[in-house]
Amino acid sequence: MPEKISVGNVTVGRGELRKGVVGGVELNVGVSIDIPVLVMNGAEEGPTLVMTSTQHGIEIQGIEVIRRVLREKVDSKDLRGAVIGVPVANPLAFMHHQYLSWIDNLDVGGGGSGSLITADKPDGNTTERLAYALWTEIWSKADLGVNIHCNTRPDSLIYQWINVGNPATKDQMLRMAECFGVTTIVSDTPLRADAPPTIGNLAAKKGVPILLMELIDGRWISEPSTTAGVKGVMNIMMEFDMIDGEKEPQEGFPVVPGLNRFHGVIRANRGGLIRFHKRPGELIEEGEVFAEIYDLYGEVLAEIRMPVEGYTWAYPCGSVLGTSGGLQTVQTGANVAYAFTHPED
Repeated sequence: MPEKISVGNVTVGRGELRKGVVGGVELNVGVSIDIPVLVMNGAEEGPTLVMTSTQHGIEIQGIEVIRRVLREKVDSKDLRGAVIGVPVANPLAFMHHQYLSWIDNLDVGGGGSGSLITADKPDGNTTERLAYALWTEIWSKADLGVNIHCNTRPDSLIYQWINVGNPATKDQMLRMAECFGVTTIVSDTPLRADAPPTIGNLAAKKGVPILLMELIDGRWISEPSTTAGVKGVMNIMMEFDMIDGEKEPQEGFPVVPGLNRFHGVIRANRGGLIRFHKRPGELIEEGEVFAEIYDLYGEVLAEIRMPVEGYTWAYPCGSVLGTSGGLQTVQTGANVAYAFTHPED
């Protein structure tokens, strides 16, 4: 690690914390929309951890996680390595309280919008240029990464998603997930040689493990999300010898143990209001009714049964990406629940 680390317009010496911006895009009124960064350079050698929040503009809990880690919890004089915090990875989405960039309705992280956004186009469209800036100025410097997202409802399950299909990062991913300490969803998708150069794929090719964190109640800065995020990040920093201390277990919310697998999306076959009989993280038997759709007169139109023995992590109801929030209603084909299973070891 060099004596000084530069990110965007800020250069940080050993034992310092500084704020700055990575140049983003210019609007038609001549105003620059830049990416904010907090950079801490430790007094001693060590890995570089990147933390990002608000890739999706309605998911703000990670902003507080980054603030507390860098402003309250970690002293740069005691840090081995460096931490780059990105409170808002997509300022175009954040400024309009939207999930995606308001200009082109695209996802800076890759494919969340249904259109692939790669991070290799300095002369690309508006969101592609943000992705390019995030990669070249921030993620390319990482040895470890925590990408903080949020489910928007407060009654969802705090969880993390890791991909162990890349041998270069598998062991580190498992270590990060274990010490972060929340419900873990695991996939094992191999990294293809011809994988599109999204931020995530570029990091994987470089051998950088990125843990995708999903907190809850994403439109608010609230508990238990912020404390869960801070504990998890601090535990990772201890695990990789960036700071001293004893790891703290997660408390105050359900944790499904072990390595779990995403089963699929459960959808509605009728439209109406919906009520739930099981909370996210509560075991549901195969065939058990966990929700009912009913009409405005109170008549039950459909029972929704669990297709496998497992759990749900969220009930998004009838919300769609471009809206500011979802009601407890569904239309035909709406996403009722995300389901996952706990396979036998």
